[in-house]
Amino acid sequence: MKINQLLYLLLLKAKRYPNPLINAQKYRFKGLDIGHETWIYGNCHLDTSQGSKICIGSKCVLTGCTILAHDAALSTHGYQTYFKKTIIGNQCFIGWQAIILAGVNIADNCIVGAGSVVTHDIPFGCVVAGNPAKVIGTVEQLIQKRKTCLNKTISESGQD
Repeated sequence: MKINQLLYLLLLKAKRYPNPLINAQKYRFKGLDIGHETWIYGNCHLDTSQGSKICIGSKCVLTGCTILAHDAALSTHGYQTYFKKTIIGNQCFIGWQAIILAGVNIADNCIVGAGSVVTHDIPFGCVVAGNPAKVIGTVEQLIQKRKTCLNKTISESGQD
């Protein structure tokens, strides 16, 4: 059995038992540039239309999101579909039902909140949320906030 046939059989099995790492491989087969250890959950939609180009870095997590690399909104007005490369850096988290529009560049170590619509580039290490998505802080600030909440919860439960 050839290696491609074996991978295809694994992908068929993955449809029954979705695995985020296998889903990433499925998109690689469709021509997308996806780094290692990136998790793409089965409820994500990544634009694989002809002419689309999406690059996703390593160690990312994509949950139920949509990532576009084209815009056909003006096709009913006589304009051609617009294709632009969409880039997501390393160690990024894209939340549930977030939408990343064509041509957006998300730098490394970013978090996109659930339901966000990202229309512009996001700088390194930022947390964004909203429609349209806006910077609400940094990843470091979020980590400190979570540590504070965790410490408060532990002290309130008497588990010091």
